[in-house]
Parts: sequence; structure tokens; C-alpha cells
Amino acid sequence: MRYLVLALFLVFPLLAGNLELKKGSVAAHTEMAMDKTIDPSSNSLHGEVSMDGEDVTSLKGKFWVDLTLFKSDNSKRDTNMYKDMATDKFKVASFTISSVVKKGDGYAINGVMNFHGVEKPMSADAKISAKDGGLTIEAKSKMLFSDYGMKMPCMVFMCVRDEVDLTIKANF
Repeated sequence: MRYLVLALFLVFPLLAGNLELKKGSVAAHTEMAMDKTIDPSSNSLHGEVSMDGEDVTSLKGKFWVDLTLFKSDNSKRDTNMYKDMATDKFKVASFTISSVVKKGDGYAINGVMNFHGVEKPMSADAKISAKDGGLTIEAKSKMLFSDYGMKMPCMVFMCVRDEVDLTIKANF
């Protein structure tokens, strides 16, 4: 019995492991009447996640990104974006995973988004693949800036759409 307990004690850490993020990105998309290509993105996603073996539903952890590293095809717009998001005060956005559940051919990643100093529940539809000790996640979600106490910028009577489409890619 003592050897069985010792064996379980030695093997258990191998079953639940922290995963190292090798590459990650976040892309956002919104638009306004005269500009359909407001697409800032960042290749500076960070994350600390763990998973039991290859069971993706056991995924736990947190992702975060420095908002000042988002870039689009228009540097003047980027400067205004940083000002509108108050990145001097709210530099980082984060998402903490609370659960992962099977949903059709993919998964739903449920958690809490912390953006602009406000925490809100969020869910993302995801394709998740775990094999050979690695993990790949591609998740899509939407958020409203107004849910986080922000107003989208306007020019005369045309405003940027409040809804922002998010795409997150992470390779461990």
C-alpha cells in the first residue's frame, strides 16, 4: 500500500502540468460607416495555463495582453485608440478561465474578462487541440466597449461600432 501511495505521489505531477505559451496573438475588429477595416492586433499575448493530461476541459489559467502593443494599419488611429482606452491607466486586459465545456465540434471557454478596470463574464467559442504534450487554442468572442464603461469615438455623426470581434490564438 505504501508503494502505491508513493507511486501515485510521483506520477500525479505528470498528469497535471503547466503549459508554456510559445506563441500567442489577439486580433480585434470593429468598423464604422466609412471604414470597415479597423483591425488592431498584437502578437504579445501572455498566458499561464495548466491542464490535466490531454483533457482540454480541465484547462485553467489566465491570459493577458498589453493594450499599448496593439497596432493597426493607421498609426494615428492607434494613438487615438490608446487615448480612448486610457491605456496610461488601464494598460493590461486579461481573461481568467473558469471552465471549458464541449460544445458541438468545439468548446466554449468561459471566464472573466478584465478590461478598462471592469470585470465581466465572457464566453468564447474555441477550437482546441491537445496532442503530444502541446496545446493549440483558437477562440472567437465578441464584446461591447459600453459594457466596460467606454464610449466609442465619433467623427461628426459617424461613430465606431460598439461591438468588437476578438480572435485569440495560442500555441503551447
